[in-house]
Amino acid sequence: MATQTAPNPVREKLLKGLSYQKSGEFEKAQRQYKQVLKKAPHNADALHLLGVTYRQLGFPKRAIEYIQKAIGTDPNQAPFYANLARAMMDLGTDPDSLLAVCDKSLSLNPLEREARNMRAIALTRLKRYEEAEIILQKLIVEDPDHIDAYQNYATLLMEADRGEHAVNFYTKAIMLDPSNPNDFIQRARCRLKLKQFDQSQHELADALERFPENSDVKHEVARLLFSISRTHEGVKYAEEAVAAAPRDYHRRVTLAVHYLMLGRGRDAIDTFLKAKKLGPEGAAGIDWNLSLAYLSEGDLKNGWAIHEARFADSQSQSVLREFPKPTWAGEDISDKTVLLWGDQGLGDALKSGTMLPDMAKRARKIIFEVSAKAIPFYERSFPDIEFRLASAAPDKQTDDIDYDVTANITDVAKYLRRNIDDFRKAKYPVYRFDKTRARQYLSRLSGTDDRPIIGISWRSRNLQKSRARYYLSAPDFAPIIDAEDAVYVNLQYNTVPKEIEFLSTRAEGRFAHFEDIDLFNDLCAAGDLTAICDLVVSANTSVADMAGILGVPCIRFGPMEPPLLLGQASPPWYPSMKYVRIDESKLAPQMLPDIIGAVQSELKSVYPHLRRERLEL
Repeated sequence: MATQTAPNPVREKLLKGLSYQKSGEFEKAQRQYKQVLKKAPHNADALHLLGVTYRQLGFPKRAIEYIQKAIGTDPNQAPFYANLARAMMDLGTDPDSLLAVCDKSLSLNPLEREARNMRAIALTRLKRYEEAEIILQKLIVEDPDHIDAYQNYATLLMEADRGEHAVNFYTKAIMLDPSNPNDFIQRARCRLKLKQFDQSQHELADALERFPENSDVKHEVARLLFSISRTHEGVKYAEEAVAAAPRDYHRRVTLAVHYLMLGRGRDAIDTFLKAKKLGPEGAAGIDWNLSLAYLSEGDLKNGWAIHEARFADSQSQSVLREFPKPTWAGEDISDKTVLLWGDQGLGDALKSGTMLPDMAKRARKIIFEVSAKAIPFYERSFPDIEFRLASAAPDKQTDDIDYDVTANITDVAKYLRRNIDDFRKAKYPVYRFDKTRARQYLSRLSGTDDRPIIGISWRSRNLQKSRARYYLSAPDFAPIIDAEDAVYVNLQYNTVPKEIEFLSTRAEGRFAHFEDIDLFNDLCAAGDLTAICDLVVSANTSVADMAGILGVPCIRFGPMEPPLLLGQASPPWYPSMKYVRIDESKLAPQMLPDIIGAVQSELKSVYPHLRRERLEL
C-alpha cells in the first residue's frame, strides 16, 4: 500500500508565492510570504523572497531589511547575499561594499550567477573593467540568453568609452526581450554619445511605436531631436516627459534647452530655475545653460555672473586652465600685468578681442595667449599688447612668472560689457588691416567700378548634423548670386574644387577665388581680403566674425546664439552686422528670401561709400 506524504502548507504557500513573483504579480506574492511569516516568523526563505519582492516594487530599504533578517536566520545561503547586493545597488551603495557582499556570496557558492553578475557591476563602477569583462564573458558563454549579462556588458563598454561595441550588446538584449523599454533607451543614449543620429532616429521611432506612453522614451526622443537641431519637433516630447515626471530635473533641463533654442528665453529661465531647485547642488549643465538663457533675454548681469559654469559642463568642451596666480575679479589692476587666455574657437576669440583696448586701459600690461596663426593678426592690431602661443595644458609653473593676475578673455565681459549701453560706448572697430595689401587685392578684381563687391562664405568645416542644417551648400548659395549683379569674392576657407567650379560657372565671370591666399591659416591676408568687400554674406562662422571686427557690413545667418546676440536682433559686438536667424522649423535654404532681402536692403545703405572710406580711395 502506497504511503501518502502529508501536505506542507508552508511549502505550498512559498511555491505559490514564487509562481506569482515570476509572473510579475508581486503584491500577490507578498501576501503568500507574509502568511508564511505569521506562522513561521523566522522562515529564512519567506523573509528572503519577501525582501526580493520589495526590491522589485521599488523599495530597496525594505528589501534590505527583510533580506538581512533572512541572513540572520540562515547565514549560509549564497542567493541571500546576491540579492542583498542588488538591493544595496538600487539604494546607491558604494561599489566596495557591493563587492564585499558579492564575495561573501561566492565564498558559499562560486557559481552563484547573480553574485557574479553583481560583482561585475561593482567592478565596472570601480573602473576595473578587465576583471568585470571576464566575468560577463563567462556568464554569456554559460547562458547565451542571459539578458542581465548583455545589459551589464553594454554598461561596462559605455563606461570604458567603447560605445561602438556597447550598441551591439544593447541590441542583443532587445532581441532577447523586446518588451523592456530601458534597453531601447540605453541604446539611444549610446548612439547619442557616438553621434549616430540617423540610426537612433529609426530605433527610437520603433521604441515610440512599441511604448507610446513611456515617458522615458519620449525624453530620449526629445534629447535626440535637440541634438540634431530639431527642437521645434522635440519640444512636444520634452513637455510630455516633464508632465509625466515633474520632479525629474534632467527632464526639466531638456525642456529648458528646447525653449532656449526656440527663442523662448523667459520660459527657459523659469524651467532652468525649477530644475535647479529639484537637482543636486552643483548639478552639471544647469547654470551654464541658465547663463545662456539670461543672455538670450538681454539680462547680461545674471548671464555673465554664471557664465563660467561652462567649465563644469562636459557638453561645452571648455577646459579650465589652472594658474599659480589669482583670477582677476574686477579690482584695480593699474599696476599689474594681466595674462589673458581663451577657451573658445577662433570666432569667439576674435569677438572677445574687441574688449582688449578696454583691458589695456585698466592694466599696466596685457599678455594674451592665442593660437599660432592668430598671433600676427593680433599683433598688427594691438602693438602694445604681448601675444603668446596658447597652451591647452594646465599652467602650474612656479618659475619665471611675469604676470600678476589672470583672466579668461570671454569672462571679462562681466566687468567690461555689463549692459548693452557698454557696447554702444565701446570704440569700434578696434582691429586693423593692411590698407596697401587690401588695395592690391582690389586691383586684381575686374568689374568693380559699377558693381558692389560681396564676400561670401556658406559653411564651416564642422559639418556635424546639428550645425550643418544652418549652413548652405554652394548650389544652395546660387540664388543669392543670381539676385544681385555684383562681384563675388570667395571668403570660404577649406573649399573643395567642385564648390569653386560651380560658383565660378554660376556667376559667369563675377566670382573671384584667390588661390594664393590661405583663408584658414593666414588671418592677416583673410582680413585684408575681407576689407575690400562692400558686404559680406556668411554663415555663422569666423568669416562673419572677421567682417564684424573690421567693421565691414555683414549679413550673418544662423541659429539662436545667445552669447552673440545678447537678446538683440543683431550682434551688439558688431554694429556693422545684421543677423538673419534661421527659423527652427525650416532649413537654411528655405530662408534664402530673407537673406536676399537683407542683402539688397543693406547694399542700398553701404555701397559704395563705406568701402571707399575704409580703403582710403
